[in-house]
Amino acid sequence: MKRVVIIGAGYAGILTAKKLAKKIKKQGDVEITIIDKNPFHTMLTELHEVAAGRVDEDSIKISLSKVFAGRKVNVALDTVTDVDFESKLIKGEEASYEYDYLVMAAGSKPTTYGVPGVDEYTLKLWSYEDAILLKDHILNTFRRAAAETNEKERRRMLTFYVVGAGFTGVEMVGELAEYVPILCEKFEIDRKEVTMVNVDGLSRPVPNMPEKQSAKIAKRLDKMGVELCMNAFVTRITENSIVFKRNDKEEERSVGTVIWVAGIQSCTIAETAADALEKQRGGRIPVDKYLRSTKDESVYVVGDNMYYVPEGDTTSVPQMVENGEQSAGAAAHNLAAAVTGQGEMEEYKPSFHGVMVCVGGRYGTA
Repeated sequence: MKRVVIIGAGYAGILTAKKLAKKIKKQGDVEITIIDKNPFHTMLTELHEVAAGRVDEDSIKISLSKVFAGRKVNVALDTVTDVDFESKLIKGEEASYEYDYLVMAAGSKPTTYGVPGVDEYTLKLWSYEDAILLKDHILNTFRRAAAETNEKERRRMLTFYVVGAGFTGVEMVGELAEYVPILCEKFEIDRKEVTMVNVDGLSRPVPNMPEKQSAKIAKRLDKMGVELCMNAFVTRITENSIVFKRNDKEEERSVGTVIWVAGIQSCTIAETAADALEKQRGGRIPVDKYLRSTKDESVYVVGDNMYYVPEGDTTSVPQMVENGEQSAGAAAHNLAAAVTGQGEMEEYKPSFHGVMVCVGGRYGTA
């Protein structure tokens, strides 16, 4: 019996499991197990829509038992704490799992870049729980502000900073800007008292898009009442203030809410694995052209956890859903060849269709 264990039920993990199960349907001697701490998959690309109350929270959750119904995939609910690559053993909080082939698809977590106060005083947007917390927090902020008689304190409470002007930051602040007038009307608050700022050390929003697209995003955000604060590096955050450095000058501004979406790194278990195998920037694990770890051919790495520079490129594949989906297809094909001993392995040659950013529910650029 060959055992394939997949850590993580994100976009890449789920697709690897589904595609592999389909390829080896007739093989009775292969067992596929997918491990995740949640009984559901979260559509991470739509968290901002829940956070700003545009869609129902259940619309971004997909039950794993439904995803794998009728498929030969075991779902194990557990948090993986360690992997012993020599013994081929995965250790979880609930149980241990032996494997012949391991797929690391554990995804990412926010990175703080060591900025003081980020852990204590900011809200993140990287999980289902984060989106719910943020949604409740925004609503409660307006509820409390409506009852606050001191104008200065009220304005502070209604000051929102989104740190990070990449995809997530721009989409989050865009959703917020669309939600604010609705909340102002609901709680009878003057829209002029609400401040929204998108701050980043970058020179323009979403720099992996052409400059023309960045300019469109900036124009749209300005029209929605969002201040773009570029070339500004956040140096610390306190309970009621944010401090950033711009043109060698430090500025401190009072703030009610800071949403931190300034970048990602591999989640803890993938970083631990990277330490044992080989590690690249952000805790990513280098892979060969078949998506196997460069240090261990029984370990495949897909999605955000992989570090791979395709032929002809100078940088690694992006940490985006499309890479998760395409790498899952390649890994499933190569795993099927490995476990059955039939067919040839295929080199991973991704071809990305491009990117799209939504700024609120009615505007986007691609």
